[in-house]
Amino acid sequence: MELKEKIDIIDKKANIVNRKLIAFLAIAGGTWLYGINADKNVFIMIVSSAVFCVAISGITFSLIKLGELQNDLKELLKHE
Repeated sequence: MELKEKIDIIDKKANIVNRKLIAFLAIAGGTWLYGINADKNVFIMIVSSAVFCVAISGITFSLIKLGELQNDLKELLKHE
């Protein structure tokens, strides 16, 4: 496989991870604000906190994956 093809594959993977990251950021922001405003309803606060934690773990894994893709790209360019 050529260098350009490998770089294109890494680019496509990074685009997918970026889209997931944006979705998780939106979910985390929305549920955080919704949970804070649910003063009297404890159930909504607990559910929104759980969804927030899941979104935060998605953000963490997405950032780790982006770091791995960046390292892969650096390795490809180093061996050029």
